[in-house]
Amino acid sequence: MAQFPNVRHAQDEDQERIGGLWLDLLNEQAARDDRFAVADDALERWNNDYAVWLTDETQAIFVAEQGGTIEGFATAHRWGPPPIYAESSEVYLDELYVAPAARRQGLGTQLVHAVRHWAESLGAGRIRLQMMTANPEAEAFWASLGAEPFTTTMTMELEPATDGAADASSRQIGFQ
Repeated sequence: MAQFPNVRHAQDEDQERIGGLWLDLLNEQAARDDRFAVADDALERWNNDYAVWLTDETQAIFVAEQGGTIEGFATAHRWGPPPIYAESSEVYLDELYVAPAARRQGLGTQLVHAVRHWAESLGAGRIRLQMMTANPEAEAFWASLGAEPFTTTMTMELEPATDGAADASSRQIGFQ
C-alpha cells in the first residue's frame, strides 16, 4: 500500500503482536468504563477467529508499522443496513488502535485512510464506526478526519436477577 507507507494488510505471522495490541485496546476501554470488562478467554476467542478474518474478503485487518514493529491495527468489515432500509454498501470500522508510545505520529490516520481505500474498492458509500463517549481524544481524532455523529447509543443498567434466572441467560454466546 504505497500511499500508506507504514500500513499493510495483516499476515499470519502478525497474529501474536496484533492480539497483544488488541488486549491493550480492551484494557484501555475497561479502564475508561468497567462495563467493558475483558473476558478471561478474550484472547483465545480472538485467536480462534484470526485466520478466518485474514481469508474472508468481507473483512480486513490492517497493521501500522514503525521501525519494523507493529504499533497499531484496524479491523473492518463490509456492512449493509437491515432490509427495511434502502440498500447501501458500507464498511464498519470495528477497531482502531495505536500503542500509546506511537500515537500522534500519523499511524492512526494512515490506518483510517487504508480502511477508506479498501471501502472505496468495495464500492462502499460510507464508513460507519462507534467510539466510547468516555474517550474525548477519540472524538477529536475522528472529528479531525471528518467523521460526524450519526446515531447515539444509550444504555440502561439493570439490576441482576436474584432468583437464579441470570445463570442461564448470561451464558457466553458463541465460542465455548
